[in-house]
Amino acid sequence: MTADESARTLFRGPLPEGFSRRVFRVAPGLELGVEPGQLPDSIMVVQQGELELECRAGARQRFGCGSMIPIARLPAAHLRNAGPGPLVLVVVSRAVRHATDEFRRDAGSYGDDCTDLGR
Repeated sequence: MTADESARTLFRGPLPEGFSRRVFRVAPGLELGVEPGQLPDSIMVVQQGELELECRAGARQRFGCGSMIPIARLPAAHLRNAGPGPLVLVVVSRAVRHATDEFRRDAGSYGDDCTDLGR
């Protein structure tokens, strides 16, 4: 499988268990509000349009269609549509696991396997 085929599968095909995909559409001239930590463990691809990414320090970079961006590793402050048409971003990340109060029935208890402790 080539790198292009891998990317196509990751961003368009069925995802392996434990991953999620979100698609963001941004109108020309507008920006996508991103809070720190909102896109943990994420990779973003520009599917359509032109993205301007501004970091918290003020540096800006533009990305065109097909660009893959490791957004989770960047101190992103603003994601703007810098083009004349719609911007479509596809983000793949690890699925968020929600906390639960449920315990496995077969989990046992601390000390269940300790049959000989010199008692």
